[in-house]
Amino acid sequence: MIVSGHDSINPTLYLVLLAIMTALTTVATVIIAIPFPTSSGYLNFGDVLVMTSGLLLGPVGGFVAGGVGSMMGDIALGYVHFAPITFIVKGTEGLLVGVGTLRSRGSGKLRLGDVIGIILGAIVMMLGYYLAEIPMVGQPAALAELISLNSIQVTVGGVVTALIGPRIREYLAEV
Repeated sequence: MIVSGHDSINPTLYLVLLAIMTALTTVATVIIAIPFPTSSGYLNFGDVLVMTSGLLLGPVGGFVAGGVGSMMGDIALGYVHFAPITFIVKGTEGLLVGVGTLRSRGSGKLRLGDVIGIILGAIVMMLGYYLAEIPMVGQPAALAELISLNSIQVTVGGVVTALIGPRIREYLAEV
């Protein structure tokens, strides 16, 4: 198993981390959910955990924790119509962060690959929801959500992940 640059990790530990990150992604998504008035979306802090999952668990774990955890948040909050879109968009976000961090090898420092992965994940999240919302609410409302809600959400997610993710990764390298 590869966990963000680790050559190997105990498969049981990997599954435990995957389950924890998936659950934490759901919790972070639902604990603060602020509806956006002009669309059918909402502001949440799940992106912190989506990106951190990719950074810690690599591409596959990032996809699973990000996609499933965020989708479960949508379902729990009654945004069932967004669940399939969220699974794909947030899963891909976590995957791209994970791909970017593959060469970081347990480093406690933020690496260029980490930054590239976080940026690519953020772009996919913003573009994915923008394109999905155009047929639902129209282009002006989708653009308003992209500029305000989604840009805030991924910026917070990226900054917090950049601050805490490498330190957690370094700790996990010692486990």
